Amino acid sequence: MWVLVIGFLSGIISGMGIGGGTILIPALILILHLDQHQAQGVNLIYFIPTAVVALITHTKNKNVLWKTAKPLALFGLAAAAAGSFLAVSLNADLLRKIFAGFLFFMGLSEVFKKKKERGRDDLNKDEFSKLKLKFIQANLDEKIAIYTQTPGLTTPQYKELLQNYPYQQLDKLEAELR
Repeated sequence: MWVLVIGFLSGIISGMGIGGGTILIPALILILHLDQHQAQGVNLIYFIPTAVVALITHTKNKNVLWKTAKPLALFGLAAAAAGSFLAVSLNADLLRKIFAGFLFFMGLSEVFKKKKERGRDDLNKDEFSKLKLKFIQANLDEKIAIYTQTPGLTTPQYKELLQNYPYQQLDKLEAELR
């Protein structure tokens, strides 16, 4: 029963892109009494299908920046090999303490993180609505200029503009952004 509850809760967290391991590993250790190495091994197997499902969803919603993700993944693979060799060579208690310290400091950073103040250049809703209308009516070159040269656009606003971008011409936008 606990396995199903743990899988469900960490699946929700994984799907949100937060990292199901933050729930899964402590739950496997505290509730199912696995040691740290076993919990991390189970987490790695668990991660593959949940990551695939989350990736499909985020890709469909155009939240995956492939240009950024590819080099991260390549270097991440090399680092994962080194990290896995290090993890299996460490005592399980030490590894658990390192993981607990990581979670503790991540939690502290979230608690004390200051809310980002709205920058002077951020567009308010009215300004963005006008810009969006202009973007929809613009020709391709004007769309590129609006997208690349408008100060103060937030990430969600960029994404909203992209929903109105002619997808068959995204290569031209990508080339312009380089």
